[in-house]
Amino acid sequence: MFYFILVCILSATHTVVSKSGSHSLWVFATFLTGDSSVPFPEFTAVVMLDDIVIGRYNSDERSFVPVTVQESVNVTEQTTLSTSVKGIHEGMKTKAYYLIDHLNYTRGLHVQQRMIGCELLHDEPGRMMTLEAFNGESGFERRYNVQGDQHTDWKWPVIKSRAQLEYDTWLYAHFYQPLCISQLRKYLKKEQKRVMAKVKPRVIKHYRREAGGVQKTCLATGFYPRHINLTLLQDGQPVNEESITGGELLPNLDGTYQMRKSVELSAKEQRERHTYTCSVTHLSLDNKLDISIEPGPDPVIIVPSVLLLLFVFGLLAVFKIWRKRYSQPEQIIYIPTSAADDQTAEQQM
Repeated sequence: MFYFILVCILSATHTVVSKSGSHSLWVFATFLTGDSSVPFPEFTAVVMLDDIVIGRYNSDERSFVPVTVQESVNVTEQTTLSTSVKGIHEGMKTKAYYLIDHLNYTRGLHVQQRMIGCELLHDEPGRMMTLEAFNGESGFERRYNVQGDQHTDWKWPVIKSRAQLEYDTWLYAHFYQPLCISQLRKYLKKEQKRVMAKVKPRVIKHYRREAGGVQKTCLATGFYPRHINLTLLQDGQPVNEESITGGELLPNLDGTYQMRKSVELSAKEQRERHTYTCSVTHLSLDNKLDISIEPGPDPVIIVPSVLLLLFVFGLLAVFKIWRKRYSQPEQIIYIPTSAADDQTAEQQM
């Protein structure tokens, strides 16, 4: 369930897009405090390459543990990642305790969340970003790119001095961003087969009659990577988005994805006799895939009562034939066996 939530976040966040030639490395970290009965570590972190979970860390184990890479773990690399995540842990703890005091929280469970990561755009370093939230409310955002442009948005009170903030800016540009890009390149090399895999979508159309109308649905499923363009067309033109339901990208259990879109038509709209098409484009497809969402011939359904009638009519027909055959009057035909028999017969007459 936790991984499912992460995938939904990735799908909804434009900054985490992994298009062809674009990849990302992200750390999703959570710090819990305030309620000792919660059966979870104080701090947990999940590291993701694009949409693949490659490792995890928690405050109980205090070590980065790879979960997908098949090669032997590089000790230096593991130590570097463990140290970096520990730093995130300490920073989040300090900020969480300050916010609890500043916002006058006293009881209950308090949740501090942070998402931090970087991007490669066509093998060139892209931007790095940090987002933070406390008890479900965002309060800090920082964006940085290699051109030196940096944007920081504080919604919480600034708890550091000017000198500390300047040092944080320097660390972001000269330590965190280069380290993130370096690890991203390494994991791309290790996970190249999975990251670059292409699986074609299986497209299923569905036509369902409803009271007063019909619903036409297009489902694309089993595709990878997750980026897909699924469009419903009316007479060759895109259907108004306000008329469409669905469209969310959802994960399958095998690591592929699915997307479903539907349009509902009233009886009046059906009489207008428009044609509806499902149009799909994906990295795994050489050409655009267009599938008509029109009903086929209705199947002939034979219910048990009809079968019973057919059986009864069959018995009646057989009975009539039998009766006609055996109700004729019996005719006696005398066949003489010899001439003497013929004479005897004549004398008797």
